[in-house]
Amino acid sequence: MLTDEQKLIYDQITEAVFNRQGGVFFVYGFGGTGKTFLWSTLSAAVRCRGEIILNVASSGIASLLLPGGRTAHSRFGIPIHPDETTYCSIDPRSELAELIKEISLIIWDEAHMMSRYCFESLDRSLCDIICNPGSKPFGGKVVVFDGDFRQVLPIIQGVGRAEIVLASLNSSYLWDHCKVLTMTKNMRLLNSKLSSAQSEEIKEFSEWLLDIGDGKIAKPNDGEAMIDIREEFLITDSDNPVESIVRSIYGDPALLHEEKDPKFFQQRAILAPRNEDVNKLNLYMLEKFKGQEVVYLSADSLDPTDSDSNTNHVFTPDFLNSINISGLPNHCLRLKIGAPVMLLRNLDPKRGLCNGTRLKISQMADHVLQAVVITGDRIGDIVLIPKVLIIPSDTKLPFKMRRRQFPIALAFAMTINKSQGQSLSEVGLYLPKPVFSHGQLYVALSRVISKKSLKVLILDKDGKIARQTLNVVFKEVFQNLVR
Repeated sequence: MLTDEQKLIYDQITEAVFNRQGGVFFVYGFGGTGKTFLWSTLSAAVRCRGEIILNVASSGIASLLLPGGRTAHSRFGIPIHPDETTYCSIDPRSELAELIKEISLIIWDEAHMMSRYCFESLDRSLCDIICNPGSKPFGGKVVVFDGDFRQVLPIIQGVGRAEIVLASLNSSYLWDHCKVLTMTKNMRLLNSKLSSAQSEEIKEFSEWLLDIGDGKIAKPNDGEAMIDIREEFLITDSDNPVESIVRSIYGDPALLHEEKDPKFFQQRAILAPRNEDVNKLNLYMLEKFKGQEVVYLSADSLDPTDSDSNTNHVFTPDFLNSINISGLPNHCLRLKIGAPVMLLRNLDPKRGLCNGTRLKISQMADHVLQAVVITGDRIGDIVLIPKVLIIPSDTKLPFKMRRRQFPIALAFAMTINKSQGQSLSEVGLYLPKPVFSHGQLYVALSRVISKKSLKVLILDKDGKIARQTLNVVFKEVFQNLVR
């Protein structure tokens, strides 16, 4: 069932695994080239010989697509803020260390999303555990990365373009050891049920997306360029932009409470680059959504582990309640039965409950929520979501705080970054302000399989409908992909 391209990659990796050759590979391909299918095939081939393989991914959603997948951070204990000297928190005498000594292959999905220091920390740790310092990367184990550098690169707050590019995997010393294998065939075109016209439409749409991702539209593009969005995707006539983008994807919001199919919310979403616009869309949808609203307030306090917490009396509960930063659930969480939500923390990855999992609220109590999973291979499962104590992991606050709240957010709309790694059948892209990071526009536009399912609403600085938007592409990140 493998294509010639997939079979070539499969043969090279299995040869390195079964002959104990070691090696580092990077499989470079855009969405739809069949990387996930290749990883499932490789996993089966290695495990049927009694070998051990570890499948990890950079995000919780991507890990759900891999057999036995886990997030790389949870599997290897990678530091939250790695640098040139950090190691993974793996005790050399632990069961995990013994497992690592026995593994034959590591597959790391969506590697382009992570800082190069994550990979370097793992390299140092594996060499230390396997007692193979300096001779071969990752202690001589076969490691396969995959990703698409057209998508969003590592997110580092408060830095510029150069720092982001230098934090990418292909700026690491490990890249010199990587053998780059490219996947270029769009698997969707191999469907025998497609007519020649449908195949040509998919091919043409895919090439247009790749040109946006590569920064080939609106030359010269040395980082930022205004590009025209095709007329067929645009919403161009609207007195109420929010209502227009909502109706184009969901229809009448007042009728959504009657929707019983869990795949309805799984297959569609509105995307925006900034949290403030996502919150605006979600609150608009919730107000139109029928049903009784329940409001949950968080309990906020200073973290007692903060050495200065005893002197920070000026930080009152009201002030802590007003803090709203990325990754932290709102102090005031408004919910209704039937509303879609997204997890903001990894609760139980083995059951599909990880950061980015989407669910639909089915029952609400004071200290626990019941919800139905609407994404991944656990779709339809009924789960319980408790209140948890959440400490922001990355914040510029001059103090440590903690918030006890349900680790969820409304998910009628989501940020473009949160959508990375997901495929949707209906996507609305809402751009009251332009994208601000490499790959964001490409990621948003490429979430759909068919161009008929994409709607884009662009506003200019005066709030009027526009036809052009900004595309941000750091072309230097592509320089050493092909050798």
